[in-house]
Amino acid sequence: MSPSVSSHSSSVDPRVQTTFDIVNWDELSSLGCTLAQLPQGSCHWGEQLSGGYNLVRFLHLHDDQQTIVVARVPLRSEDAMSEEHFSAISKRIESEVVTMKYVETHTTIPVPHVLQHSVHAEQKVRSPYILMSKVDGTPLSSVWDDMDDDKRRIVLRQVIDILLELWSRRFDKKGALFNQADSSLHVQSSSLFADPDDTGTRHRLSTTSYSHAADYWLAYANARIHDIDESDFGSDTKPYMHSQAWFMRSLTPALFDPSIDTYGCPLSPGDFHSQNIMITDADSSHPRITAIIDWEFSGPDFVSSFALYPLFIVDHPHWDEDHPLRARNVRDQATFDELILEAERNRSPTDGPQLSSLISKSSGIYLFQQAMCFPGMYPAVYPLFFAHVFGDDEDFSTDYYWALMENGILNRDKQRFDRETEVWLEARKVLGEEAVGRNLTRKEFKELVLKCLERFDDGGGVRRWLASSH
Repeated sequence: MSPSVSSHSSSVDPRVQTTFDIVNWDELSSLGCTLAQLPQGSCHWGEQLSGGYNLVRFLHLHDDQQTIVVARVPLRSEDAMSEEHFSAISKRIESEVVTMKYVETHTTIPVPHVLQHSVHAEQKVRSPYILMSKVDGTPLSSVWDDMDDDKRRIVLRQVIDILLELWSRRFDKKGALFNQADSSLHVQSSSLFADPDDTGTRHRLSTTSYSHAADYWLAYANARIHDIDESDFGSDTKPYMHSQAWFMRSLTPALFDPSIDTYGCPLSPGDFHSQNIMITDADSSHPRITAIIDWEFSGPDFVSSFALYPLFIVDHPHWDEDHPLRARNVRDQATFDELILEAERNRSPTDGPQLSSLISKSSGIYLFQQAMCFPGMYPAVYPLFFAHVFGDDEDFSTDYYWALMENGILNRDKQRFDRETEVWLEARKVLGEEAVGRNLTRKEFKELVLKCLERFDDGGGVRRWLASSH
């Protein structure tokens, strides 16, 4: 039974078709039949979905229960995958399966049941995979906006119960869960969440163990400043970006309290968003969460990263001031604050600060982490972060920049950036616009002008910059 690509295949992401062609779907369907103790061929493939990392297909078994098995495989590009990429994907799948089994065994949180998995691209299936049970319901994201306040209150109460269970599961450090040879759990550094091709500062961040969030985010902020300084050589916007990153780094000690991490790192889902919260009976008076799906990139994390409002009740940084959902989110967050306080009072006290108190004060941390982790969001998030600290005053934001860069502690940095802009313009004039692009790193620019050194004047800016940059 050789399947053909369904109408759900993405024409935008070429990895979908590439992955579809690589995987031996007949072998996966045979595995599904074997698991269900059905004759081979007693099944058919149904719907196909894809996301940022995986291709998902639904295998319909021809049994009395009309069981549906979810088959998920990592997306592959046309380029040959390096051993480092294969290793990263294998570890990611291994950790996700361990995490799902831990949650299924040690909590009451509903998750899909893993039926079988492989972390290797063995000869038969030709890809790592997970076969898991299909859960009932539809994503909360598809119904949340149309729910009235009473129904959202019911759902939020269930979300809080899930968060408090995860909050109570503590581990000794940030990282990813794995099984040791004796089946006991251990936490590895979160390097499997890093880009295998990145061997620079961010790779070192992911492979270094930090005892608390303050140290981690200070190192992350330093890496951000390093990235800004080394990229886009000669850009006239670099002084602004540098000053903004410097300002954010300076607030790290005020945002992150090391003492809250002394009680351990709670188990944090990698993407606890409404599209991964499955719900049934959304039209009734008692909507019910049936499962939390997609535990990829999950693992123990710092308290400050865990203690945030669920993203589906948080304003998106790109929203306009008059966005209609802002007022609803204010109500939902107030409801969340009320319900989590109530839930904490009904539970046994735990060591350390209360989750409700941390979440109610998490706005600054949320904006800080969004700006740090998602560079594309930086232009939208930074003004919100600045306003959170100093108040909504654009004139003061400009005054603060000039105080730092023109007359203050960052003046020497600005002089360096201005000189680099002059050097870049000289190189562009001598070598041409096509040769000297706008996105060269400092290293790439240096290699370029060294290769063409004879074309630059002895007393020119490029040669003086080269002499001073050794």
